[in-house]
Amino acid sequence: MSKTDKQQIFKLRFLIPAVLLFIFLFLFYGPIENFRRLFINTAIHTTRFQIFAKMLYTENYINKVIGRIEPEDNPRSDNSLLSHEWDDTITFAEIKGDHFKGYIIKINDPRRLIFPQSDKPEGYLLEQLVVKNEAIGGINASGYADANNRGIVWGTTVIDGEFTTRCYDGEHHVMGGFNKDYKLIIGGFTEEEIIEQQFLWAFEFFPLLVVNGEKPEFQPFSGGLAPRTAIGQTAQGHVLLVVVDGRQVASLGATFEDIQTILYANGAINAINLDGGASSTMVYHGRVINSPSDGEKERLLPNAILFR
Repeated sequence: MSKTDKQQIFKLRFLIPAVLLFIFLFLFYGPIENFRRLFINTAIHTTRFQIFAKMLYTENYINKVIGRIEPEDNPRSDNSLLSHEWDDTITFAEIKGDHFKGYIIKINDPRRLIFPQSDKPEGYLLEQLVVKNEAIGGINASGYADANNRGIVWGTTVIDGEFTTRCYDGEHHVMGGFNKDYKLIIGGFTEEEIIEQQFLWAFEFFPLLVVNGEKPEFQPFSGGLAPRTAIGQTAQGHVLLVVVDGRQVASLGATFEDIQTILYANGAINAINLDGGASSTMVYHGRVINSPSDGEKERLLPNAILFR
């Protein structure tokens, strides 16, 4: 090897790392703010990749970017805005956006909904819960507390007015669920206030997407691009179940604002986000309709919102 060749190799050994470092610093700390917003929101709302955002940015900066709202600062739904215009109709449709695709099911009678829980620590596949409860279909609901025991719920849940699980992370909890009038109640509540709502069933998750016909404002790229699951209710009392695929070439995923727009456009006056990511699953007439992001390996679930 000639002296010139050795010099060129020596230069490359320093040049390549320098170029890579420049690209890294430019993307993650440079002038492209929207890239940082998208990266932080996508990473921080994904269990597997939260650590990367936390390694690169301070907690204060992350909270500023994602627009974190404390549970007690969440508004509450006013159930007097809803009426009872129910019938037996169930409709199913595909939804598409610029960077995602998904599905929406509209159930005109909220009395058809049930909220079954897993009776084993490992959880159930959504289609197993559908069969087990003789349902037509449904969507995933709560998050799970343990990756190895996905049947153990994260957060507070209520069935027939009684707590079935409790979350001790703070005094207030962002809840969604149906009361005895089959109206979707959402908002931030203390445990005492949760009991006062007389929930038939309820779950803890976030964020709120539509409240009393108004759309809460989100930071740009809030939630990042990811699979999403959500539930809403129209002024007529009809229930909307939405699932959006993500982390795939055919569907990159949706932000919180994207899923908010879908529900609002379909008439939701109250709506709340559910567990997303690889958990996002929809079953209709006995089969999985969407494409869960883990591929053929569906995620086991702690519970689900089903309809008969």
